[in-house]
Amino acid sequence: MATVASPVALRNGSIVTRLVFALLVMASVAAFFLTTRLKRSTPVVQQLKSSRYLSPNGDGRHDSSEISFRIKQADEVTVTIVNADGDEVRALARDRDLSKGRHSFRWNGRASDGAVAADGEYRVKVGLRHQGRSVTSPRRIFVDTVPPTPIVRYVSPDAISPGGAGDRARLRFDGPARVAPRLLVYRTDTPRPRLVARRSGRPGSHELHWDGLVGAAGDRSPAAAGNYVMVARVQDAAGNVGPRGLPPARGRLPGHPGVRVEYLSARGPLEPVSSGRQASFAVAAHGRRYRWRVRRLGSSNALDRGSSRASTLRVTAPRGRSGVFLLGLRAGRHDYETPFAVQAKRRRHVLVVLPATGWQARNPIDSDSDGFADTLPEQQRVTLRRPFGTTGFPPGFAAREVPLLLFLDSEGLRYDITTDLALTGRGARPPVRYGGMLFAGPPRFFTLEAGRLVKSYVDAGGRVAWAGTGGLTQPVELQNGTLTAAPGRRRRNLFGEVVQRGPGGPLTVLGDRIGFFAGSGGALGPFPAVESADRLPAGAALLASAGGESERPAVAVYRLGKGVVARVGVDGFSREARSSPTVARIMRRLWTLLSR
Repeated sequence: MATVASPVALRNGSIVTRLVFALLVMASVAAFFLTTRLKRSTPVVQQLKSSRYLSPNGDGRHDSSEISFRIKQADEVTVTIVNADGDEVRALARDRDLSKGRHSFRWNGRASDGAVAADGEYRVKVGLRHQGRSVTSPRRIFVDTVPPTPIVRYVSPDAISPGGAGDRARLRFDGPARVAPRLLVYRTDTPRPRLVARRSGRPGSHELHWDGLVGAAGDRSPAAAGNYVMVARVQDAAGNVGPRGLPPARGRLPGHPGVRVEYLSARGPLEPVSSGRQASFAVAAHGRRYRWRVRRLGSSNALDRGSSRASTLRVTAPRGRSGVFLLGLRAGRHDYETPFAVQAKRRRHVLVVLPATGWQARNPIDSDSDGFADTLPEQQRVTLRRPFGTTGFPPGFAAREVPLLLFLDSEGLRYDITTDLALTGRGARPPVRYGGMLFAGPPRFFTLEAGRLVKSYVDAGGRVAWAGTGGLTQPVELQNGTLTAAPGRRRRNLFGEVVQRGPGGPLTVLGDRIGFFAGSGGALGPFPAVESADRLPAGAALLASAGGESERPAVAVYRLGKGVVARVGVDGFSREARSSPTVARIMRRLWTLLSR
C-alpha cells in the first residue's frame, strides 16, 4: 500500500530547501566581494622575480637563479622551490624573520639532498606565516643542463679550392643562434682531428662561412688538400654551449658538416684501357688551367703532354707493352698524379691484377659529407667512383704495387694487365686462357663475383699468387656503384686458409718439394710483419713453405684441386727484391710457377 506524505511534511521540506538555497547565494555573494577586495588590495608579496634559465653545470653561465621580491610588512617568511606538480624541491628559507621591503635569494639549481635538480620547470613559492598567505610565482624557472646539438643541414659546395673558383664554403645549421654562433674547422685526415680555423657568425644568423684559410688572423694561409669538418658552436638560452665531445669523432655530429679542400684531382678508369684507345679522366681544377703529361710508371719520360681547362680530359693510351701509366697534372704549385692500366694488343701468358676494389675500399676521400674518410670497414659502404686521395695515388700503392710492377719491368717480364673489378665487369672474359694470375698487391677486399671467379679459376687448374698480408680476406658486395662490406673481421681467406697477422722476423724454410726456395740457404728476412697460417684449406697439398715457427707457414705454396695457390704472407716482400738477391730469386721462381 503506497504511503502519501502529509501536507505538513511537504511544507517543512520546502522550507529547508529554500533556506539552503538562500545560504548558498549569500556565501557566493560574500566570496565575490571578498575576491574583489583582495584583487583591489595591495598584494602581500610584490615584484616576485627570478631568472628564467638555470644551468647548474659550473661553467660560469647561468649557474644560479636570482630571486627577489618585496613584502609590505614584516613576517616570518618561507621561500621554497617547487616543481611542476607543486612538490617542494628545495627550501631557501624557512620561517625566517624578514622586515618589510625588498629581499633577494639565490638558487644554485640543487635539490634538498644536494643533487642537481632534474631538467624541467620550477617555480618560486613564498609563504607568510603570520598573514597565513602564500604566493607562487607565475614565472617559471627552466633548469637545462644539456648542451645544444646543432644539426648541419648542408655545407655548400662539398669541395672548395682556396685561390680558385668556389673558394668559400657556406654552412647552414638548425639550432640556437640568439648568441652569435662560432665556426670551428677541424682537419680530420690526420692521426687525430686538429682545429685549424675559427670564424665568428652573426647573432640570429644560422649561416657560417669559411674561406678555406687556416691559422691565426694576420698569418693565414690556404688549407692543405684533405677532409675537414665544419662545426657550428652555439649557446642556448641557459648558457649551455654545444655540441659536446670536441674534437669531433666519426658519426658523432648530426647532419652533413664535411667539406673537402681540393686543388687538383682526376678520376680515371678502374678498368684497363687498350693501347691506342682513349682514356677519359674527370678533372677537377676549379677554374685553373692545368698542364698534363703521361708517363710509364718508373720512367720520367713524357709520352704525351698538353694543357687544358676541360673537366673531361681524354688522352691516348700509350702503345707498346702492358703496364701501369701515370697521368700527371700541374696547376701553379699544385701537383697531382694518378695511375691507370693499359693493356697491349699482344697477349701474354700471365695476368697481373690490380686490386682496384681494395684501393677504393681504403680511399680516404669523404664523399658523403660527414667530414671523415669513406673507408671500409670503418663505414658500412663507400662509393666506388672517386678520385684517389689528395696526391692521386691509391692508398698503399707506392709501398705494395709499385715495387712489384717495377721489378717485373726491370726483369723484362711481359704480362697482360687488368683490375679485379674488370674481371667481372661488363664484357669480361673468363681468365682460363692464362696460366697464372698475379695480384700486384695483397687483395684484401674483393667482390663476391670476383671471389667466385678466382676460386673457380683455381679449381679448373689456374695458378694464383700474391705477396703481402690480408689477401682475399674481406668480401664486399658491389651494387649500383657502391661497395658494402660484410660484417666482422675474417681470419679465413677465400680458399679457406686460416691466417693470422703477427710480428715480423726471420723466416726458415719449412719444406720445399718444387725448389721454390732454391739458393736461399734455408733462411729469409727478417721482415717487418708476416701472416702465418694456422690451418691450410681442406684438401690442400703443401708444395713449399717458410715461416717463423714450425707448421705455421708465412709463405705457403700449395696445390688445391687442379690449381695452385702461392701466398707470400710477408709485408714488404716485393720491396726487398731490389736489395736482396734471395728475394729476387724467389720472385723469379714465383713468376716461373705462374708461367707454366
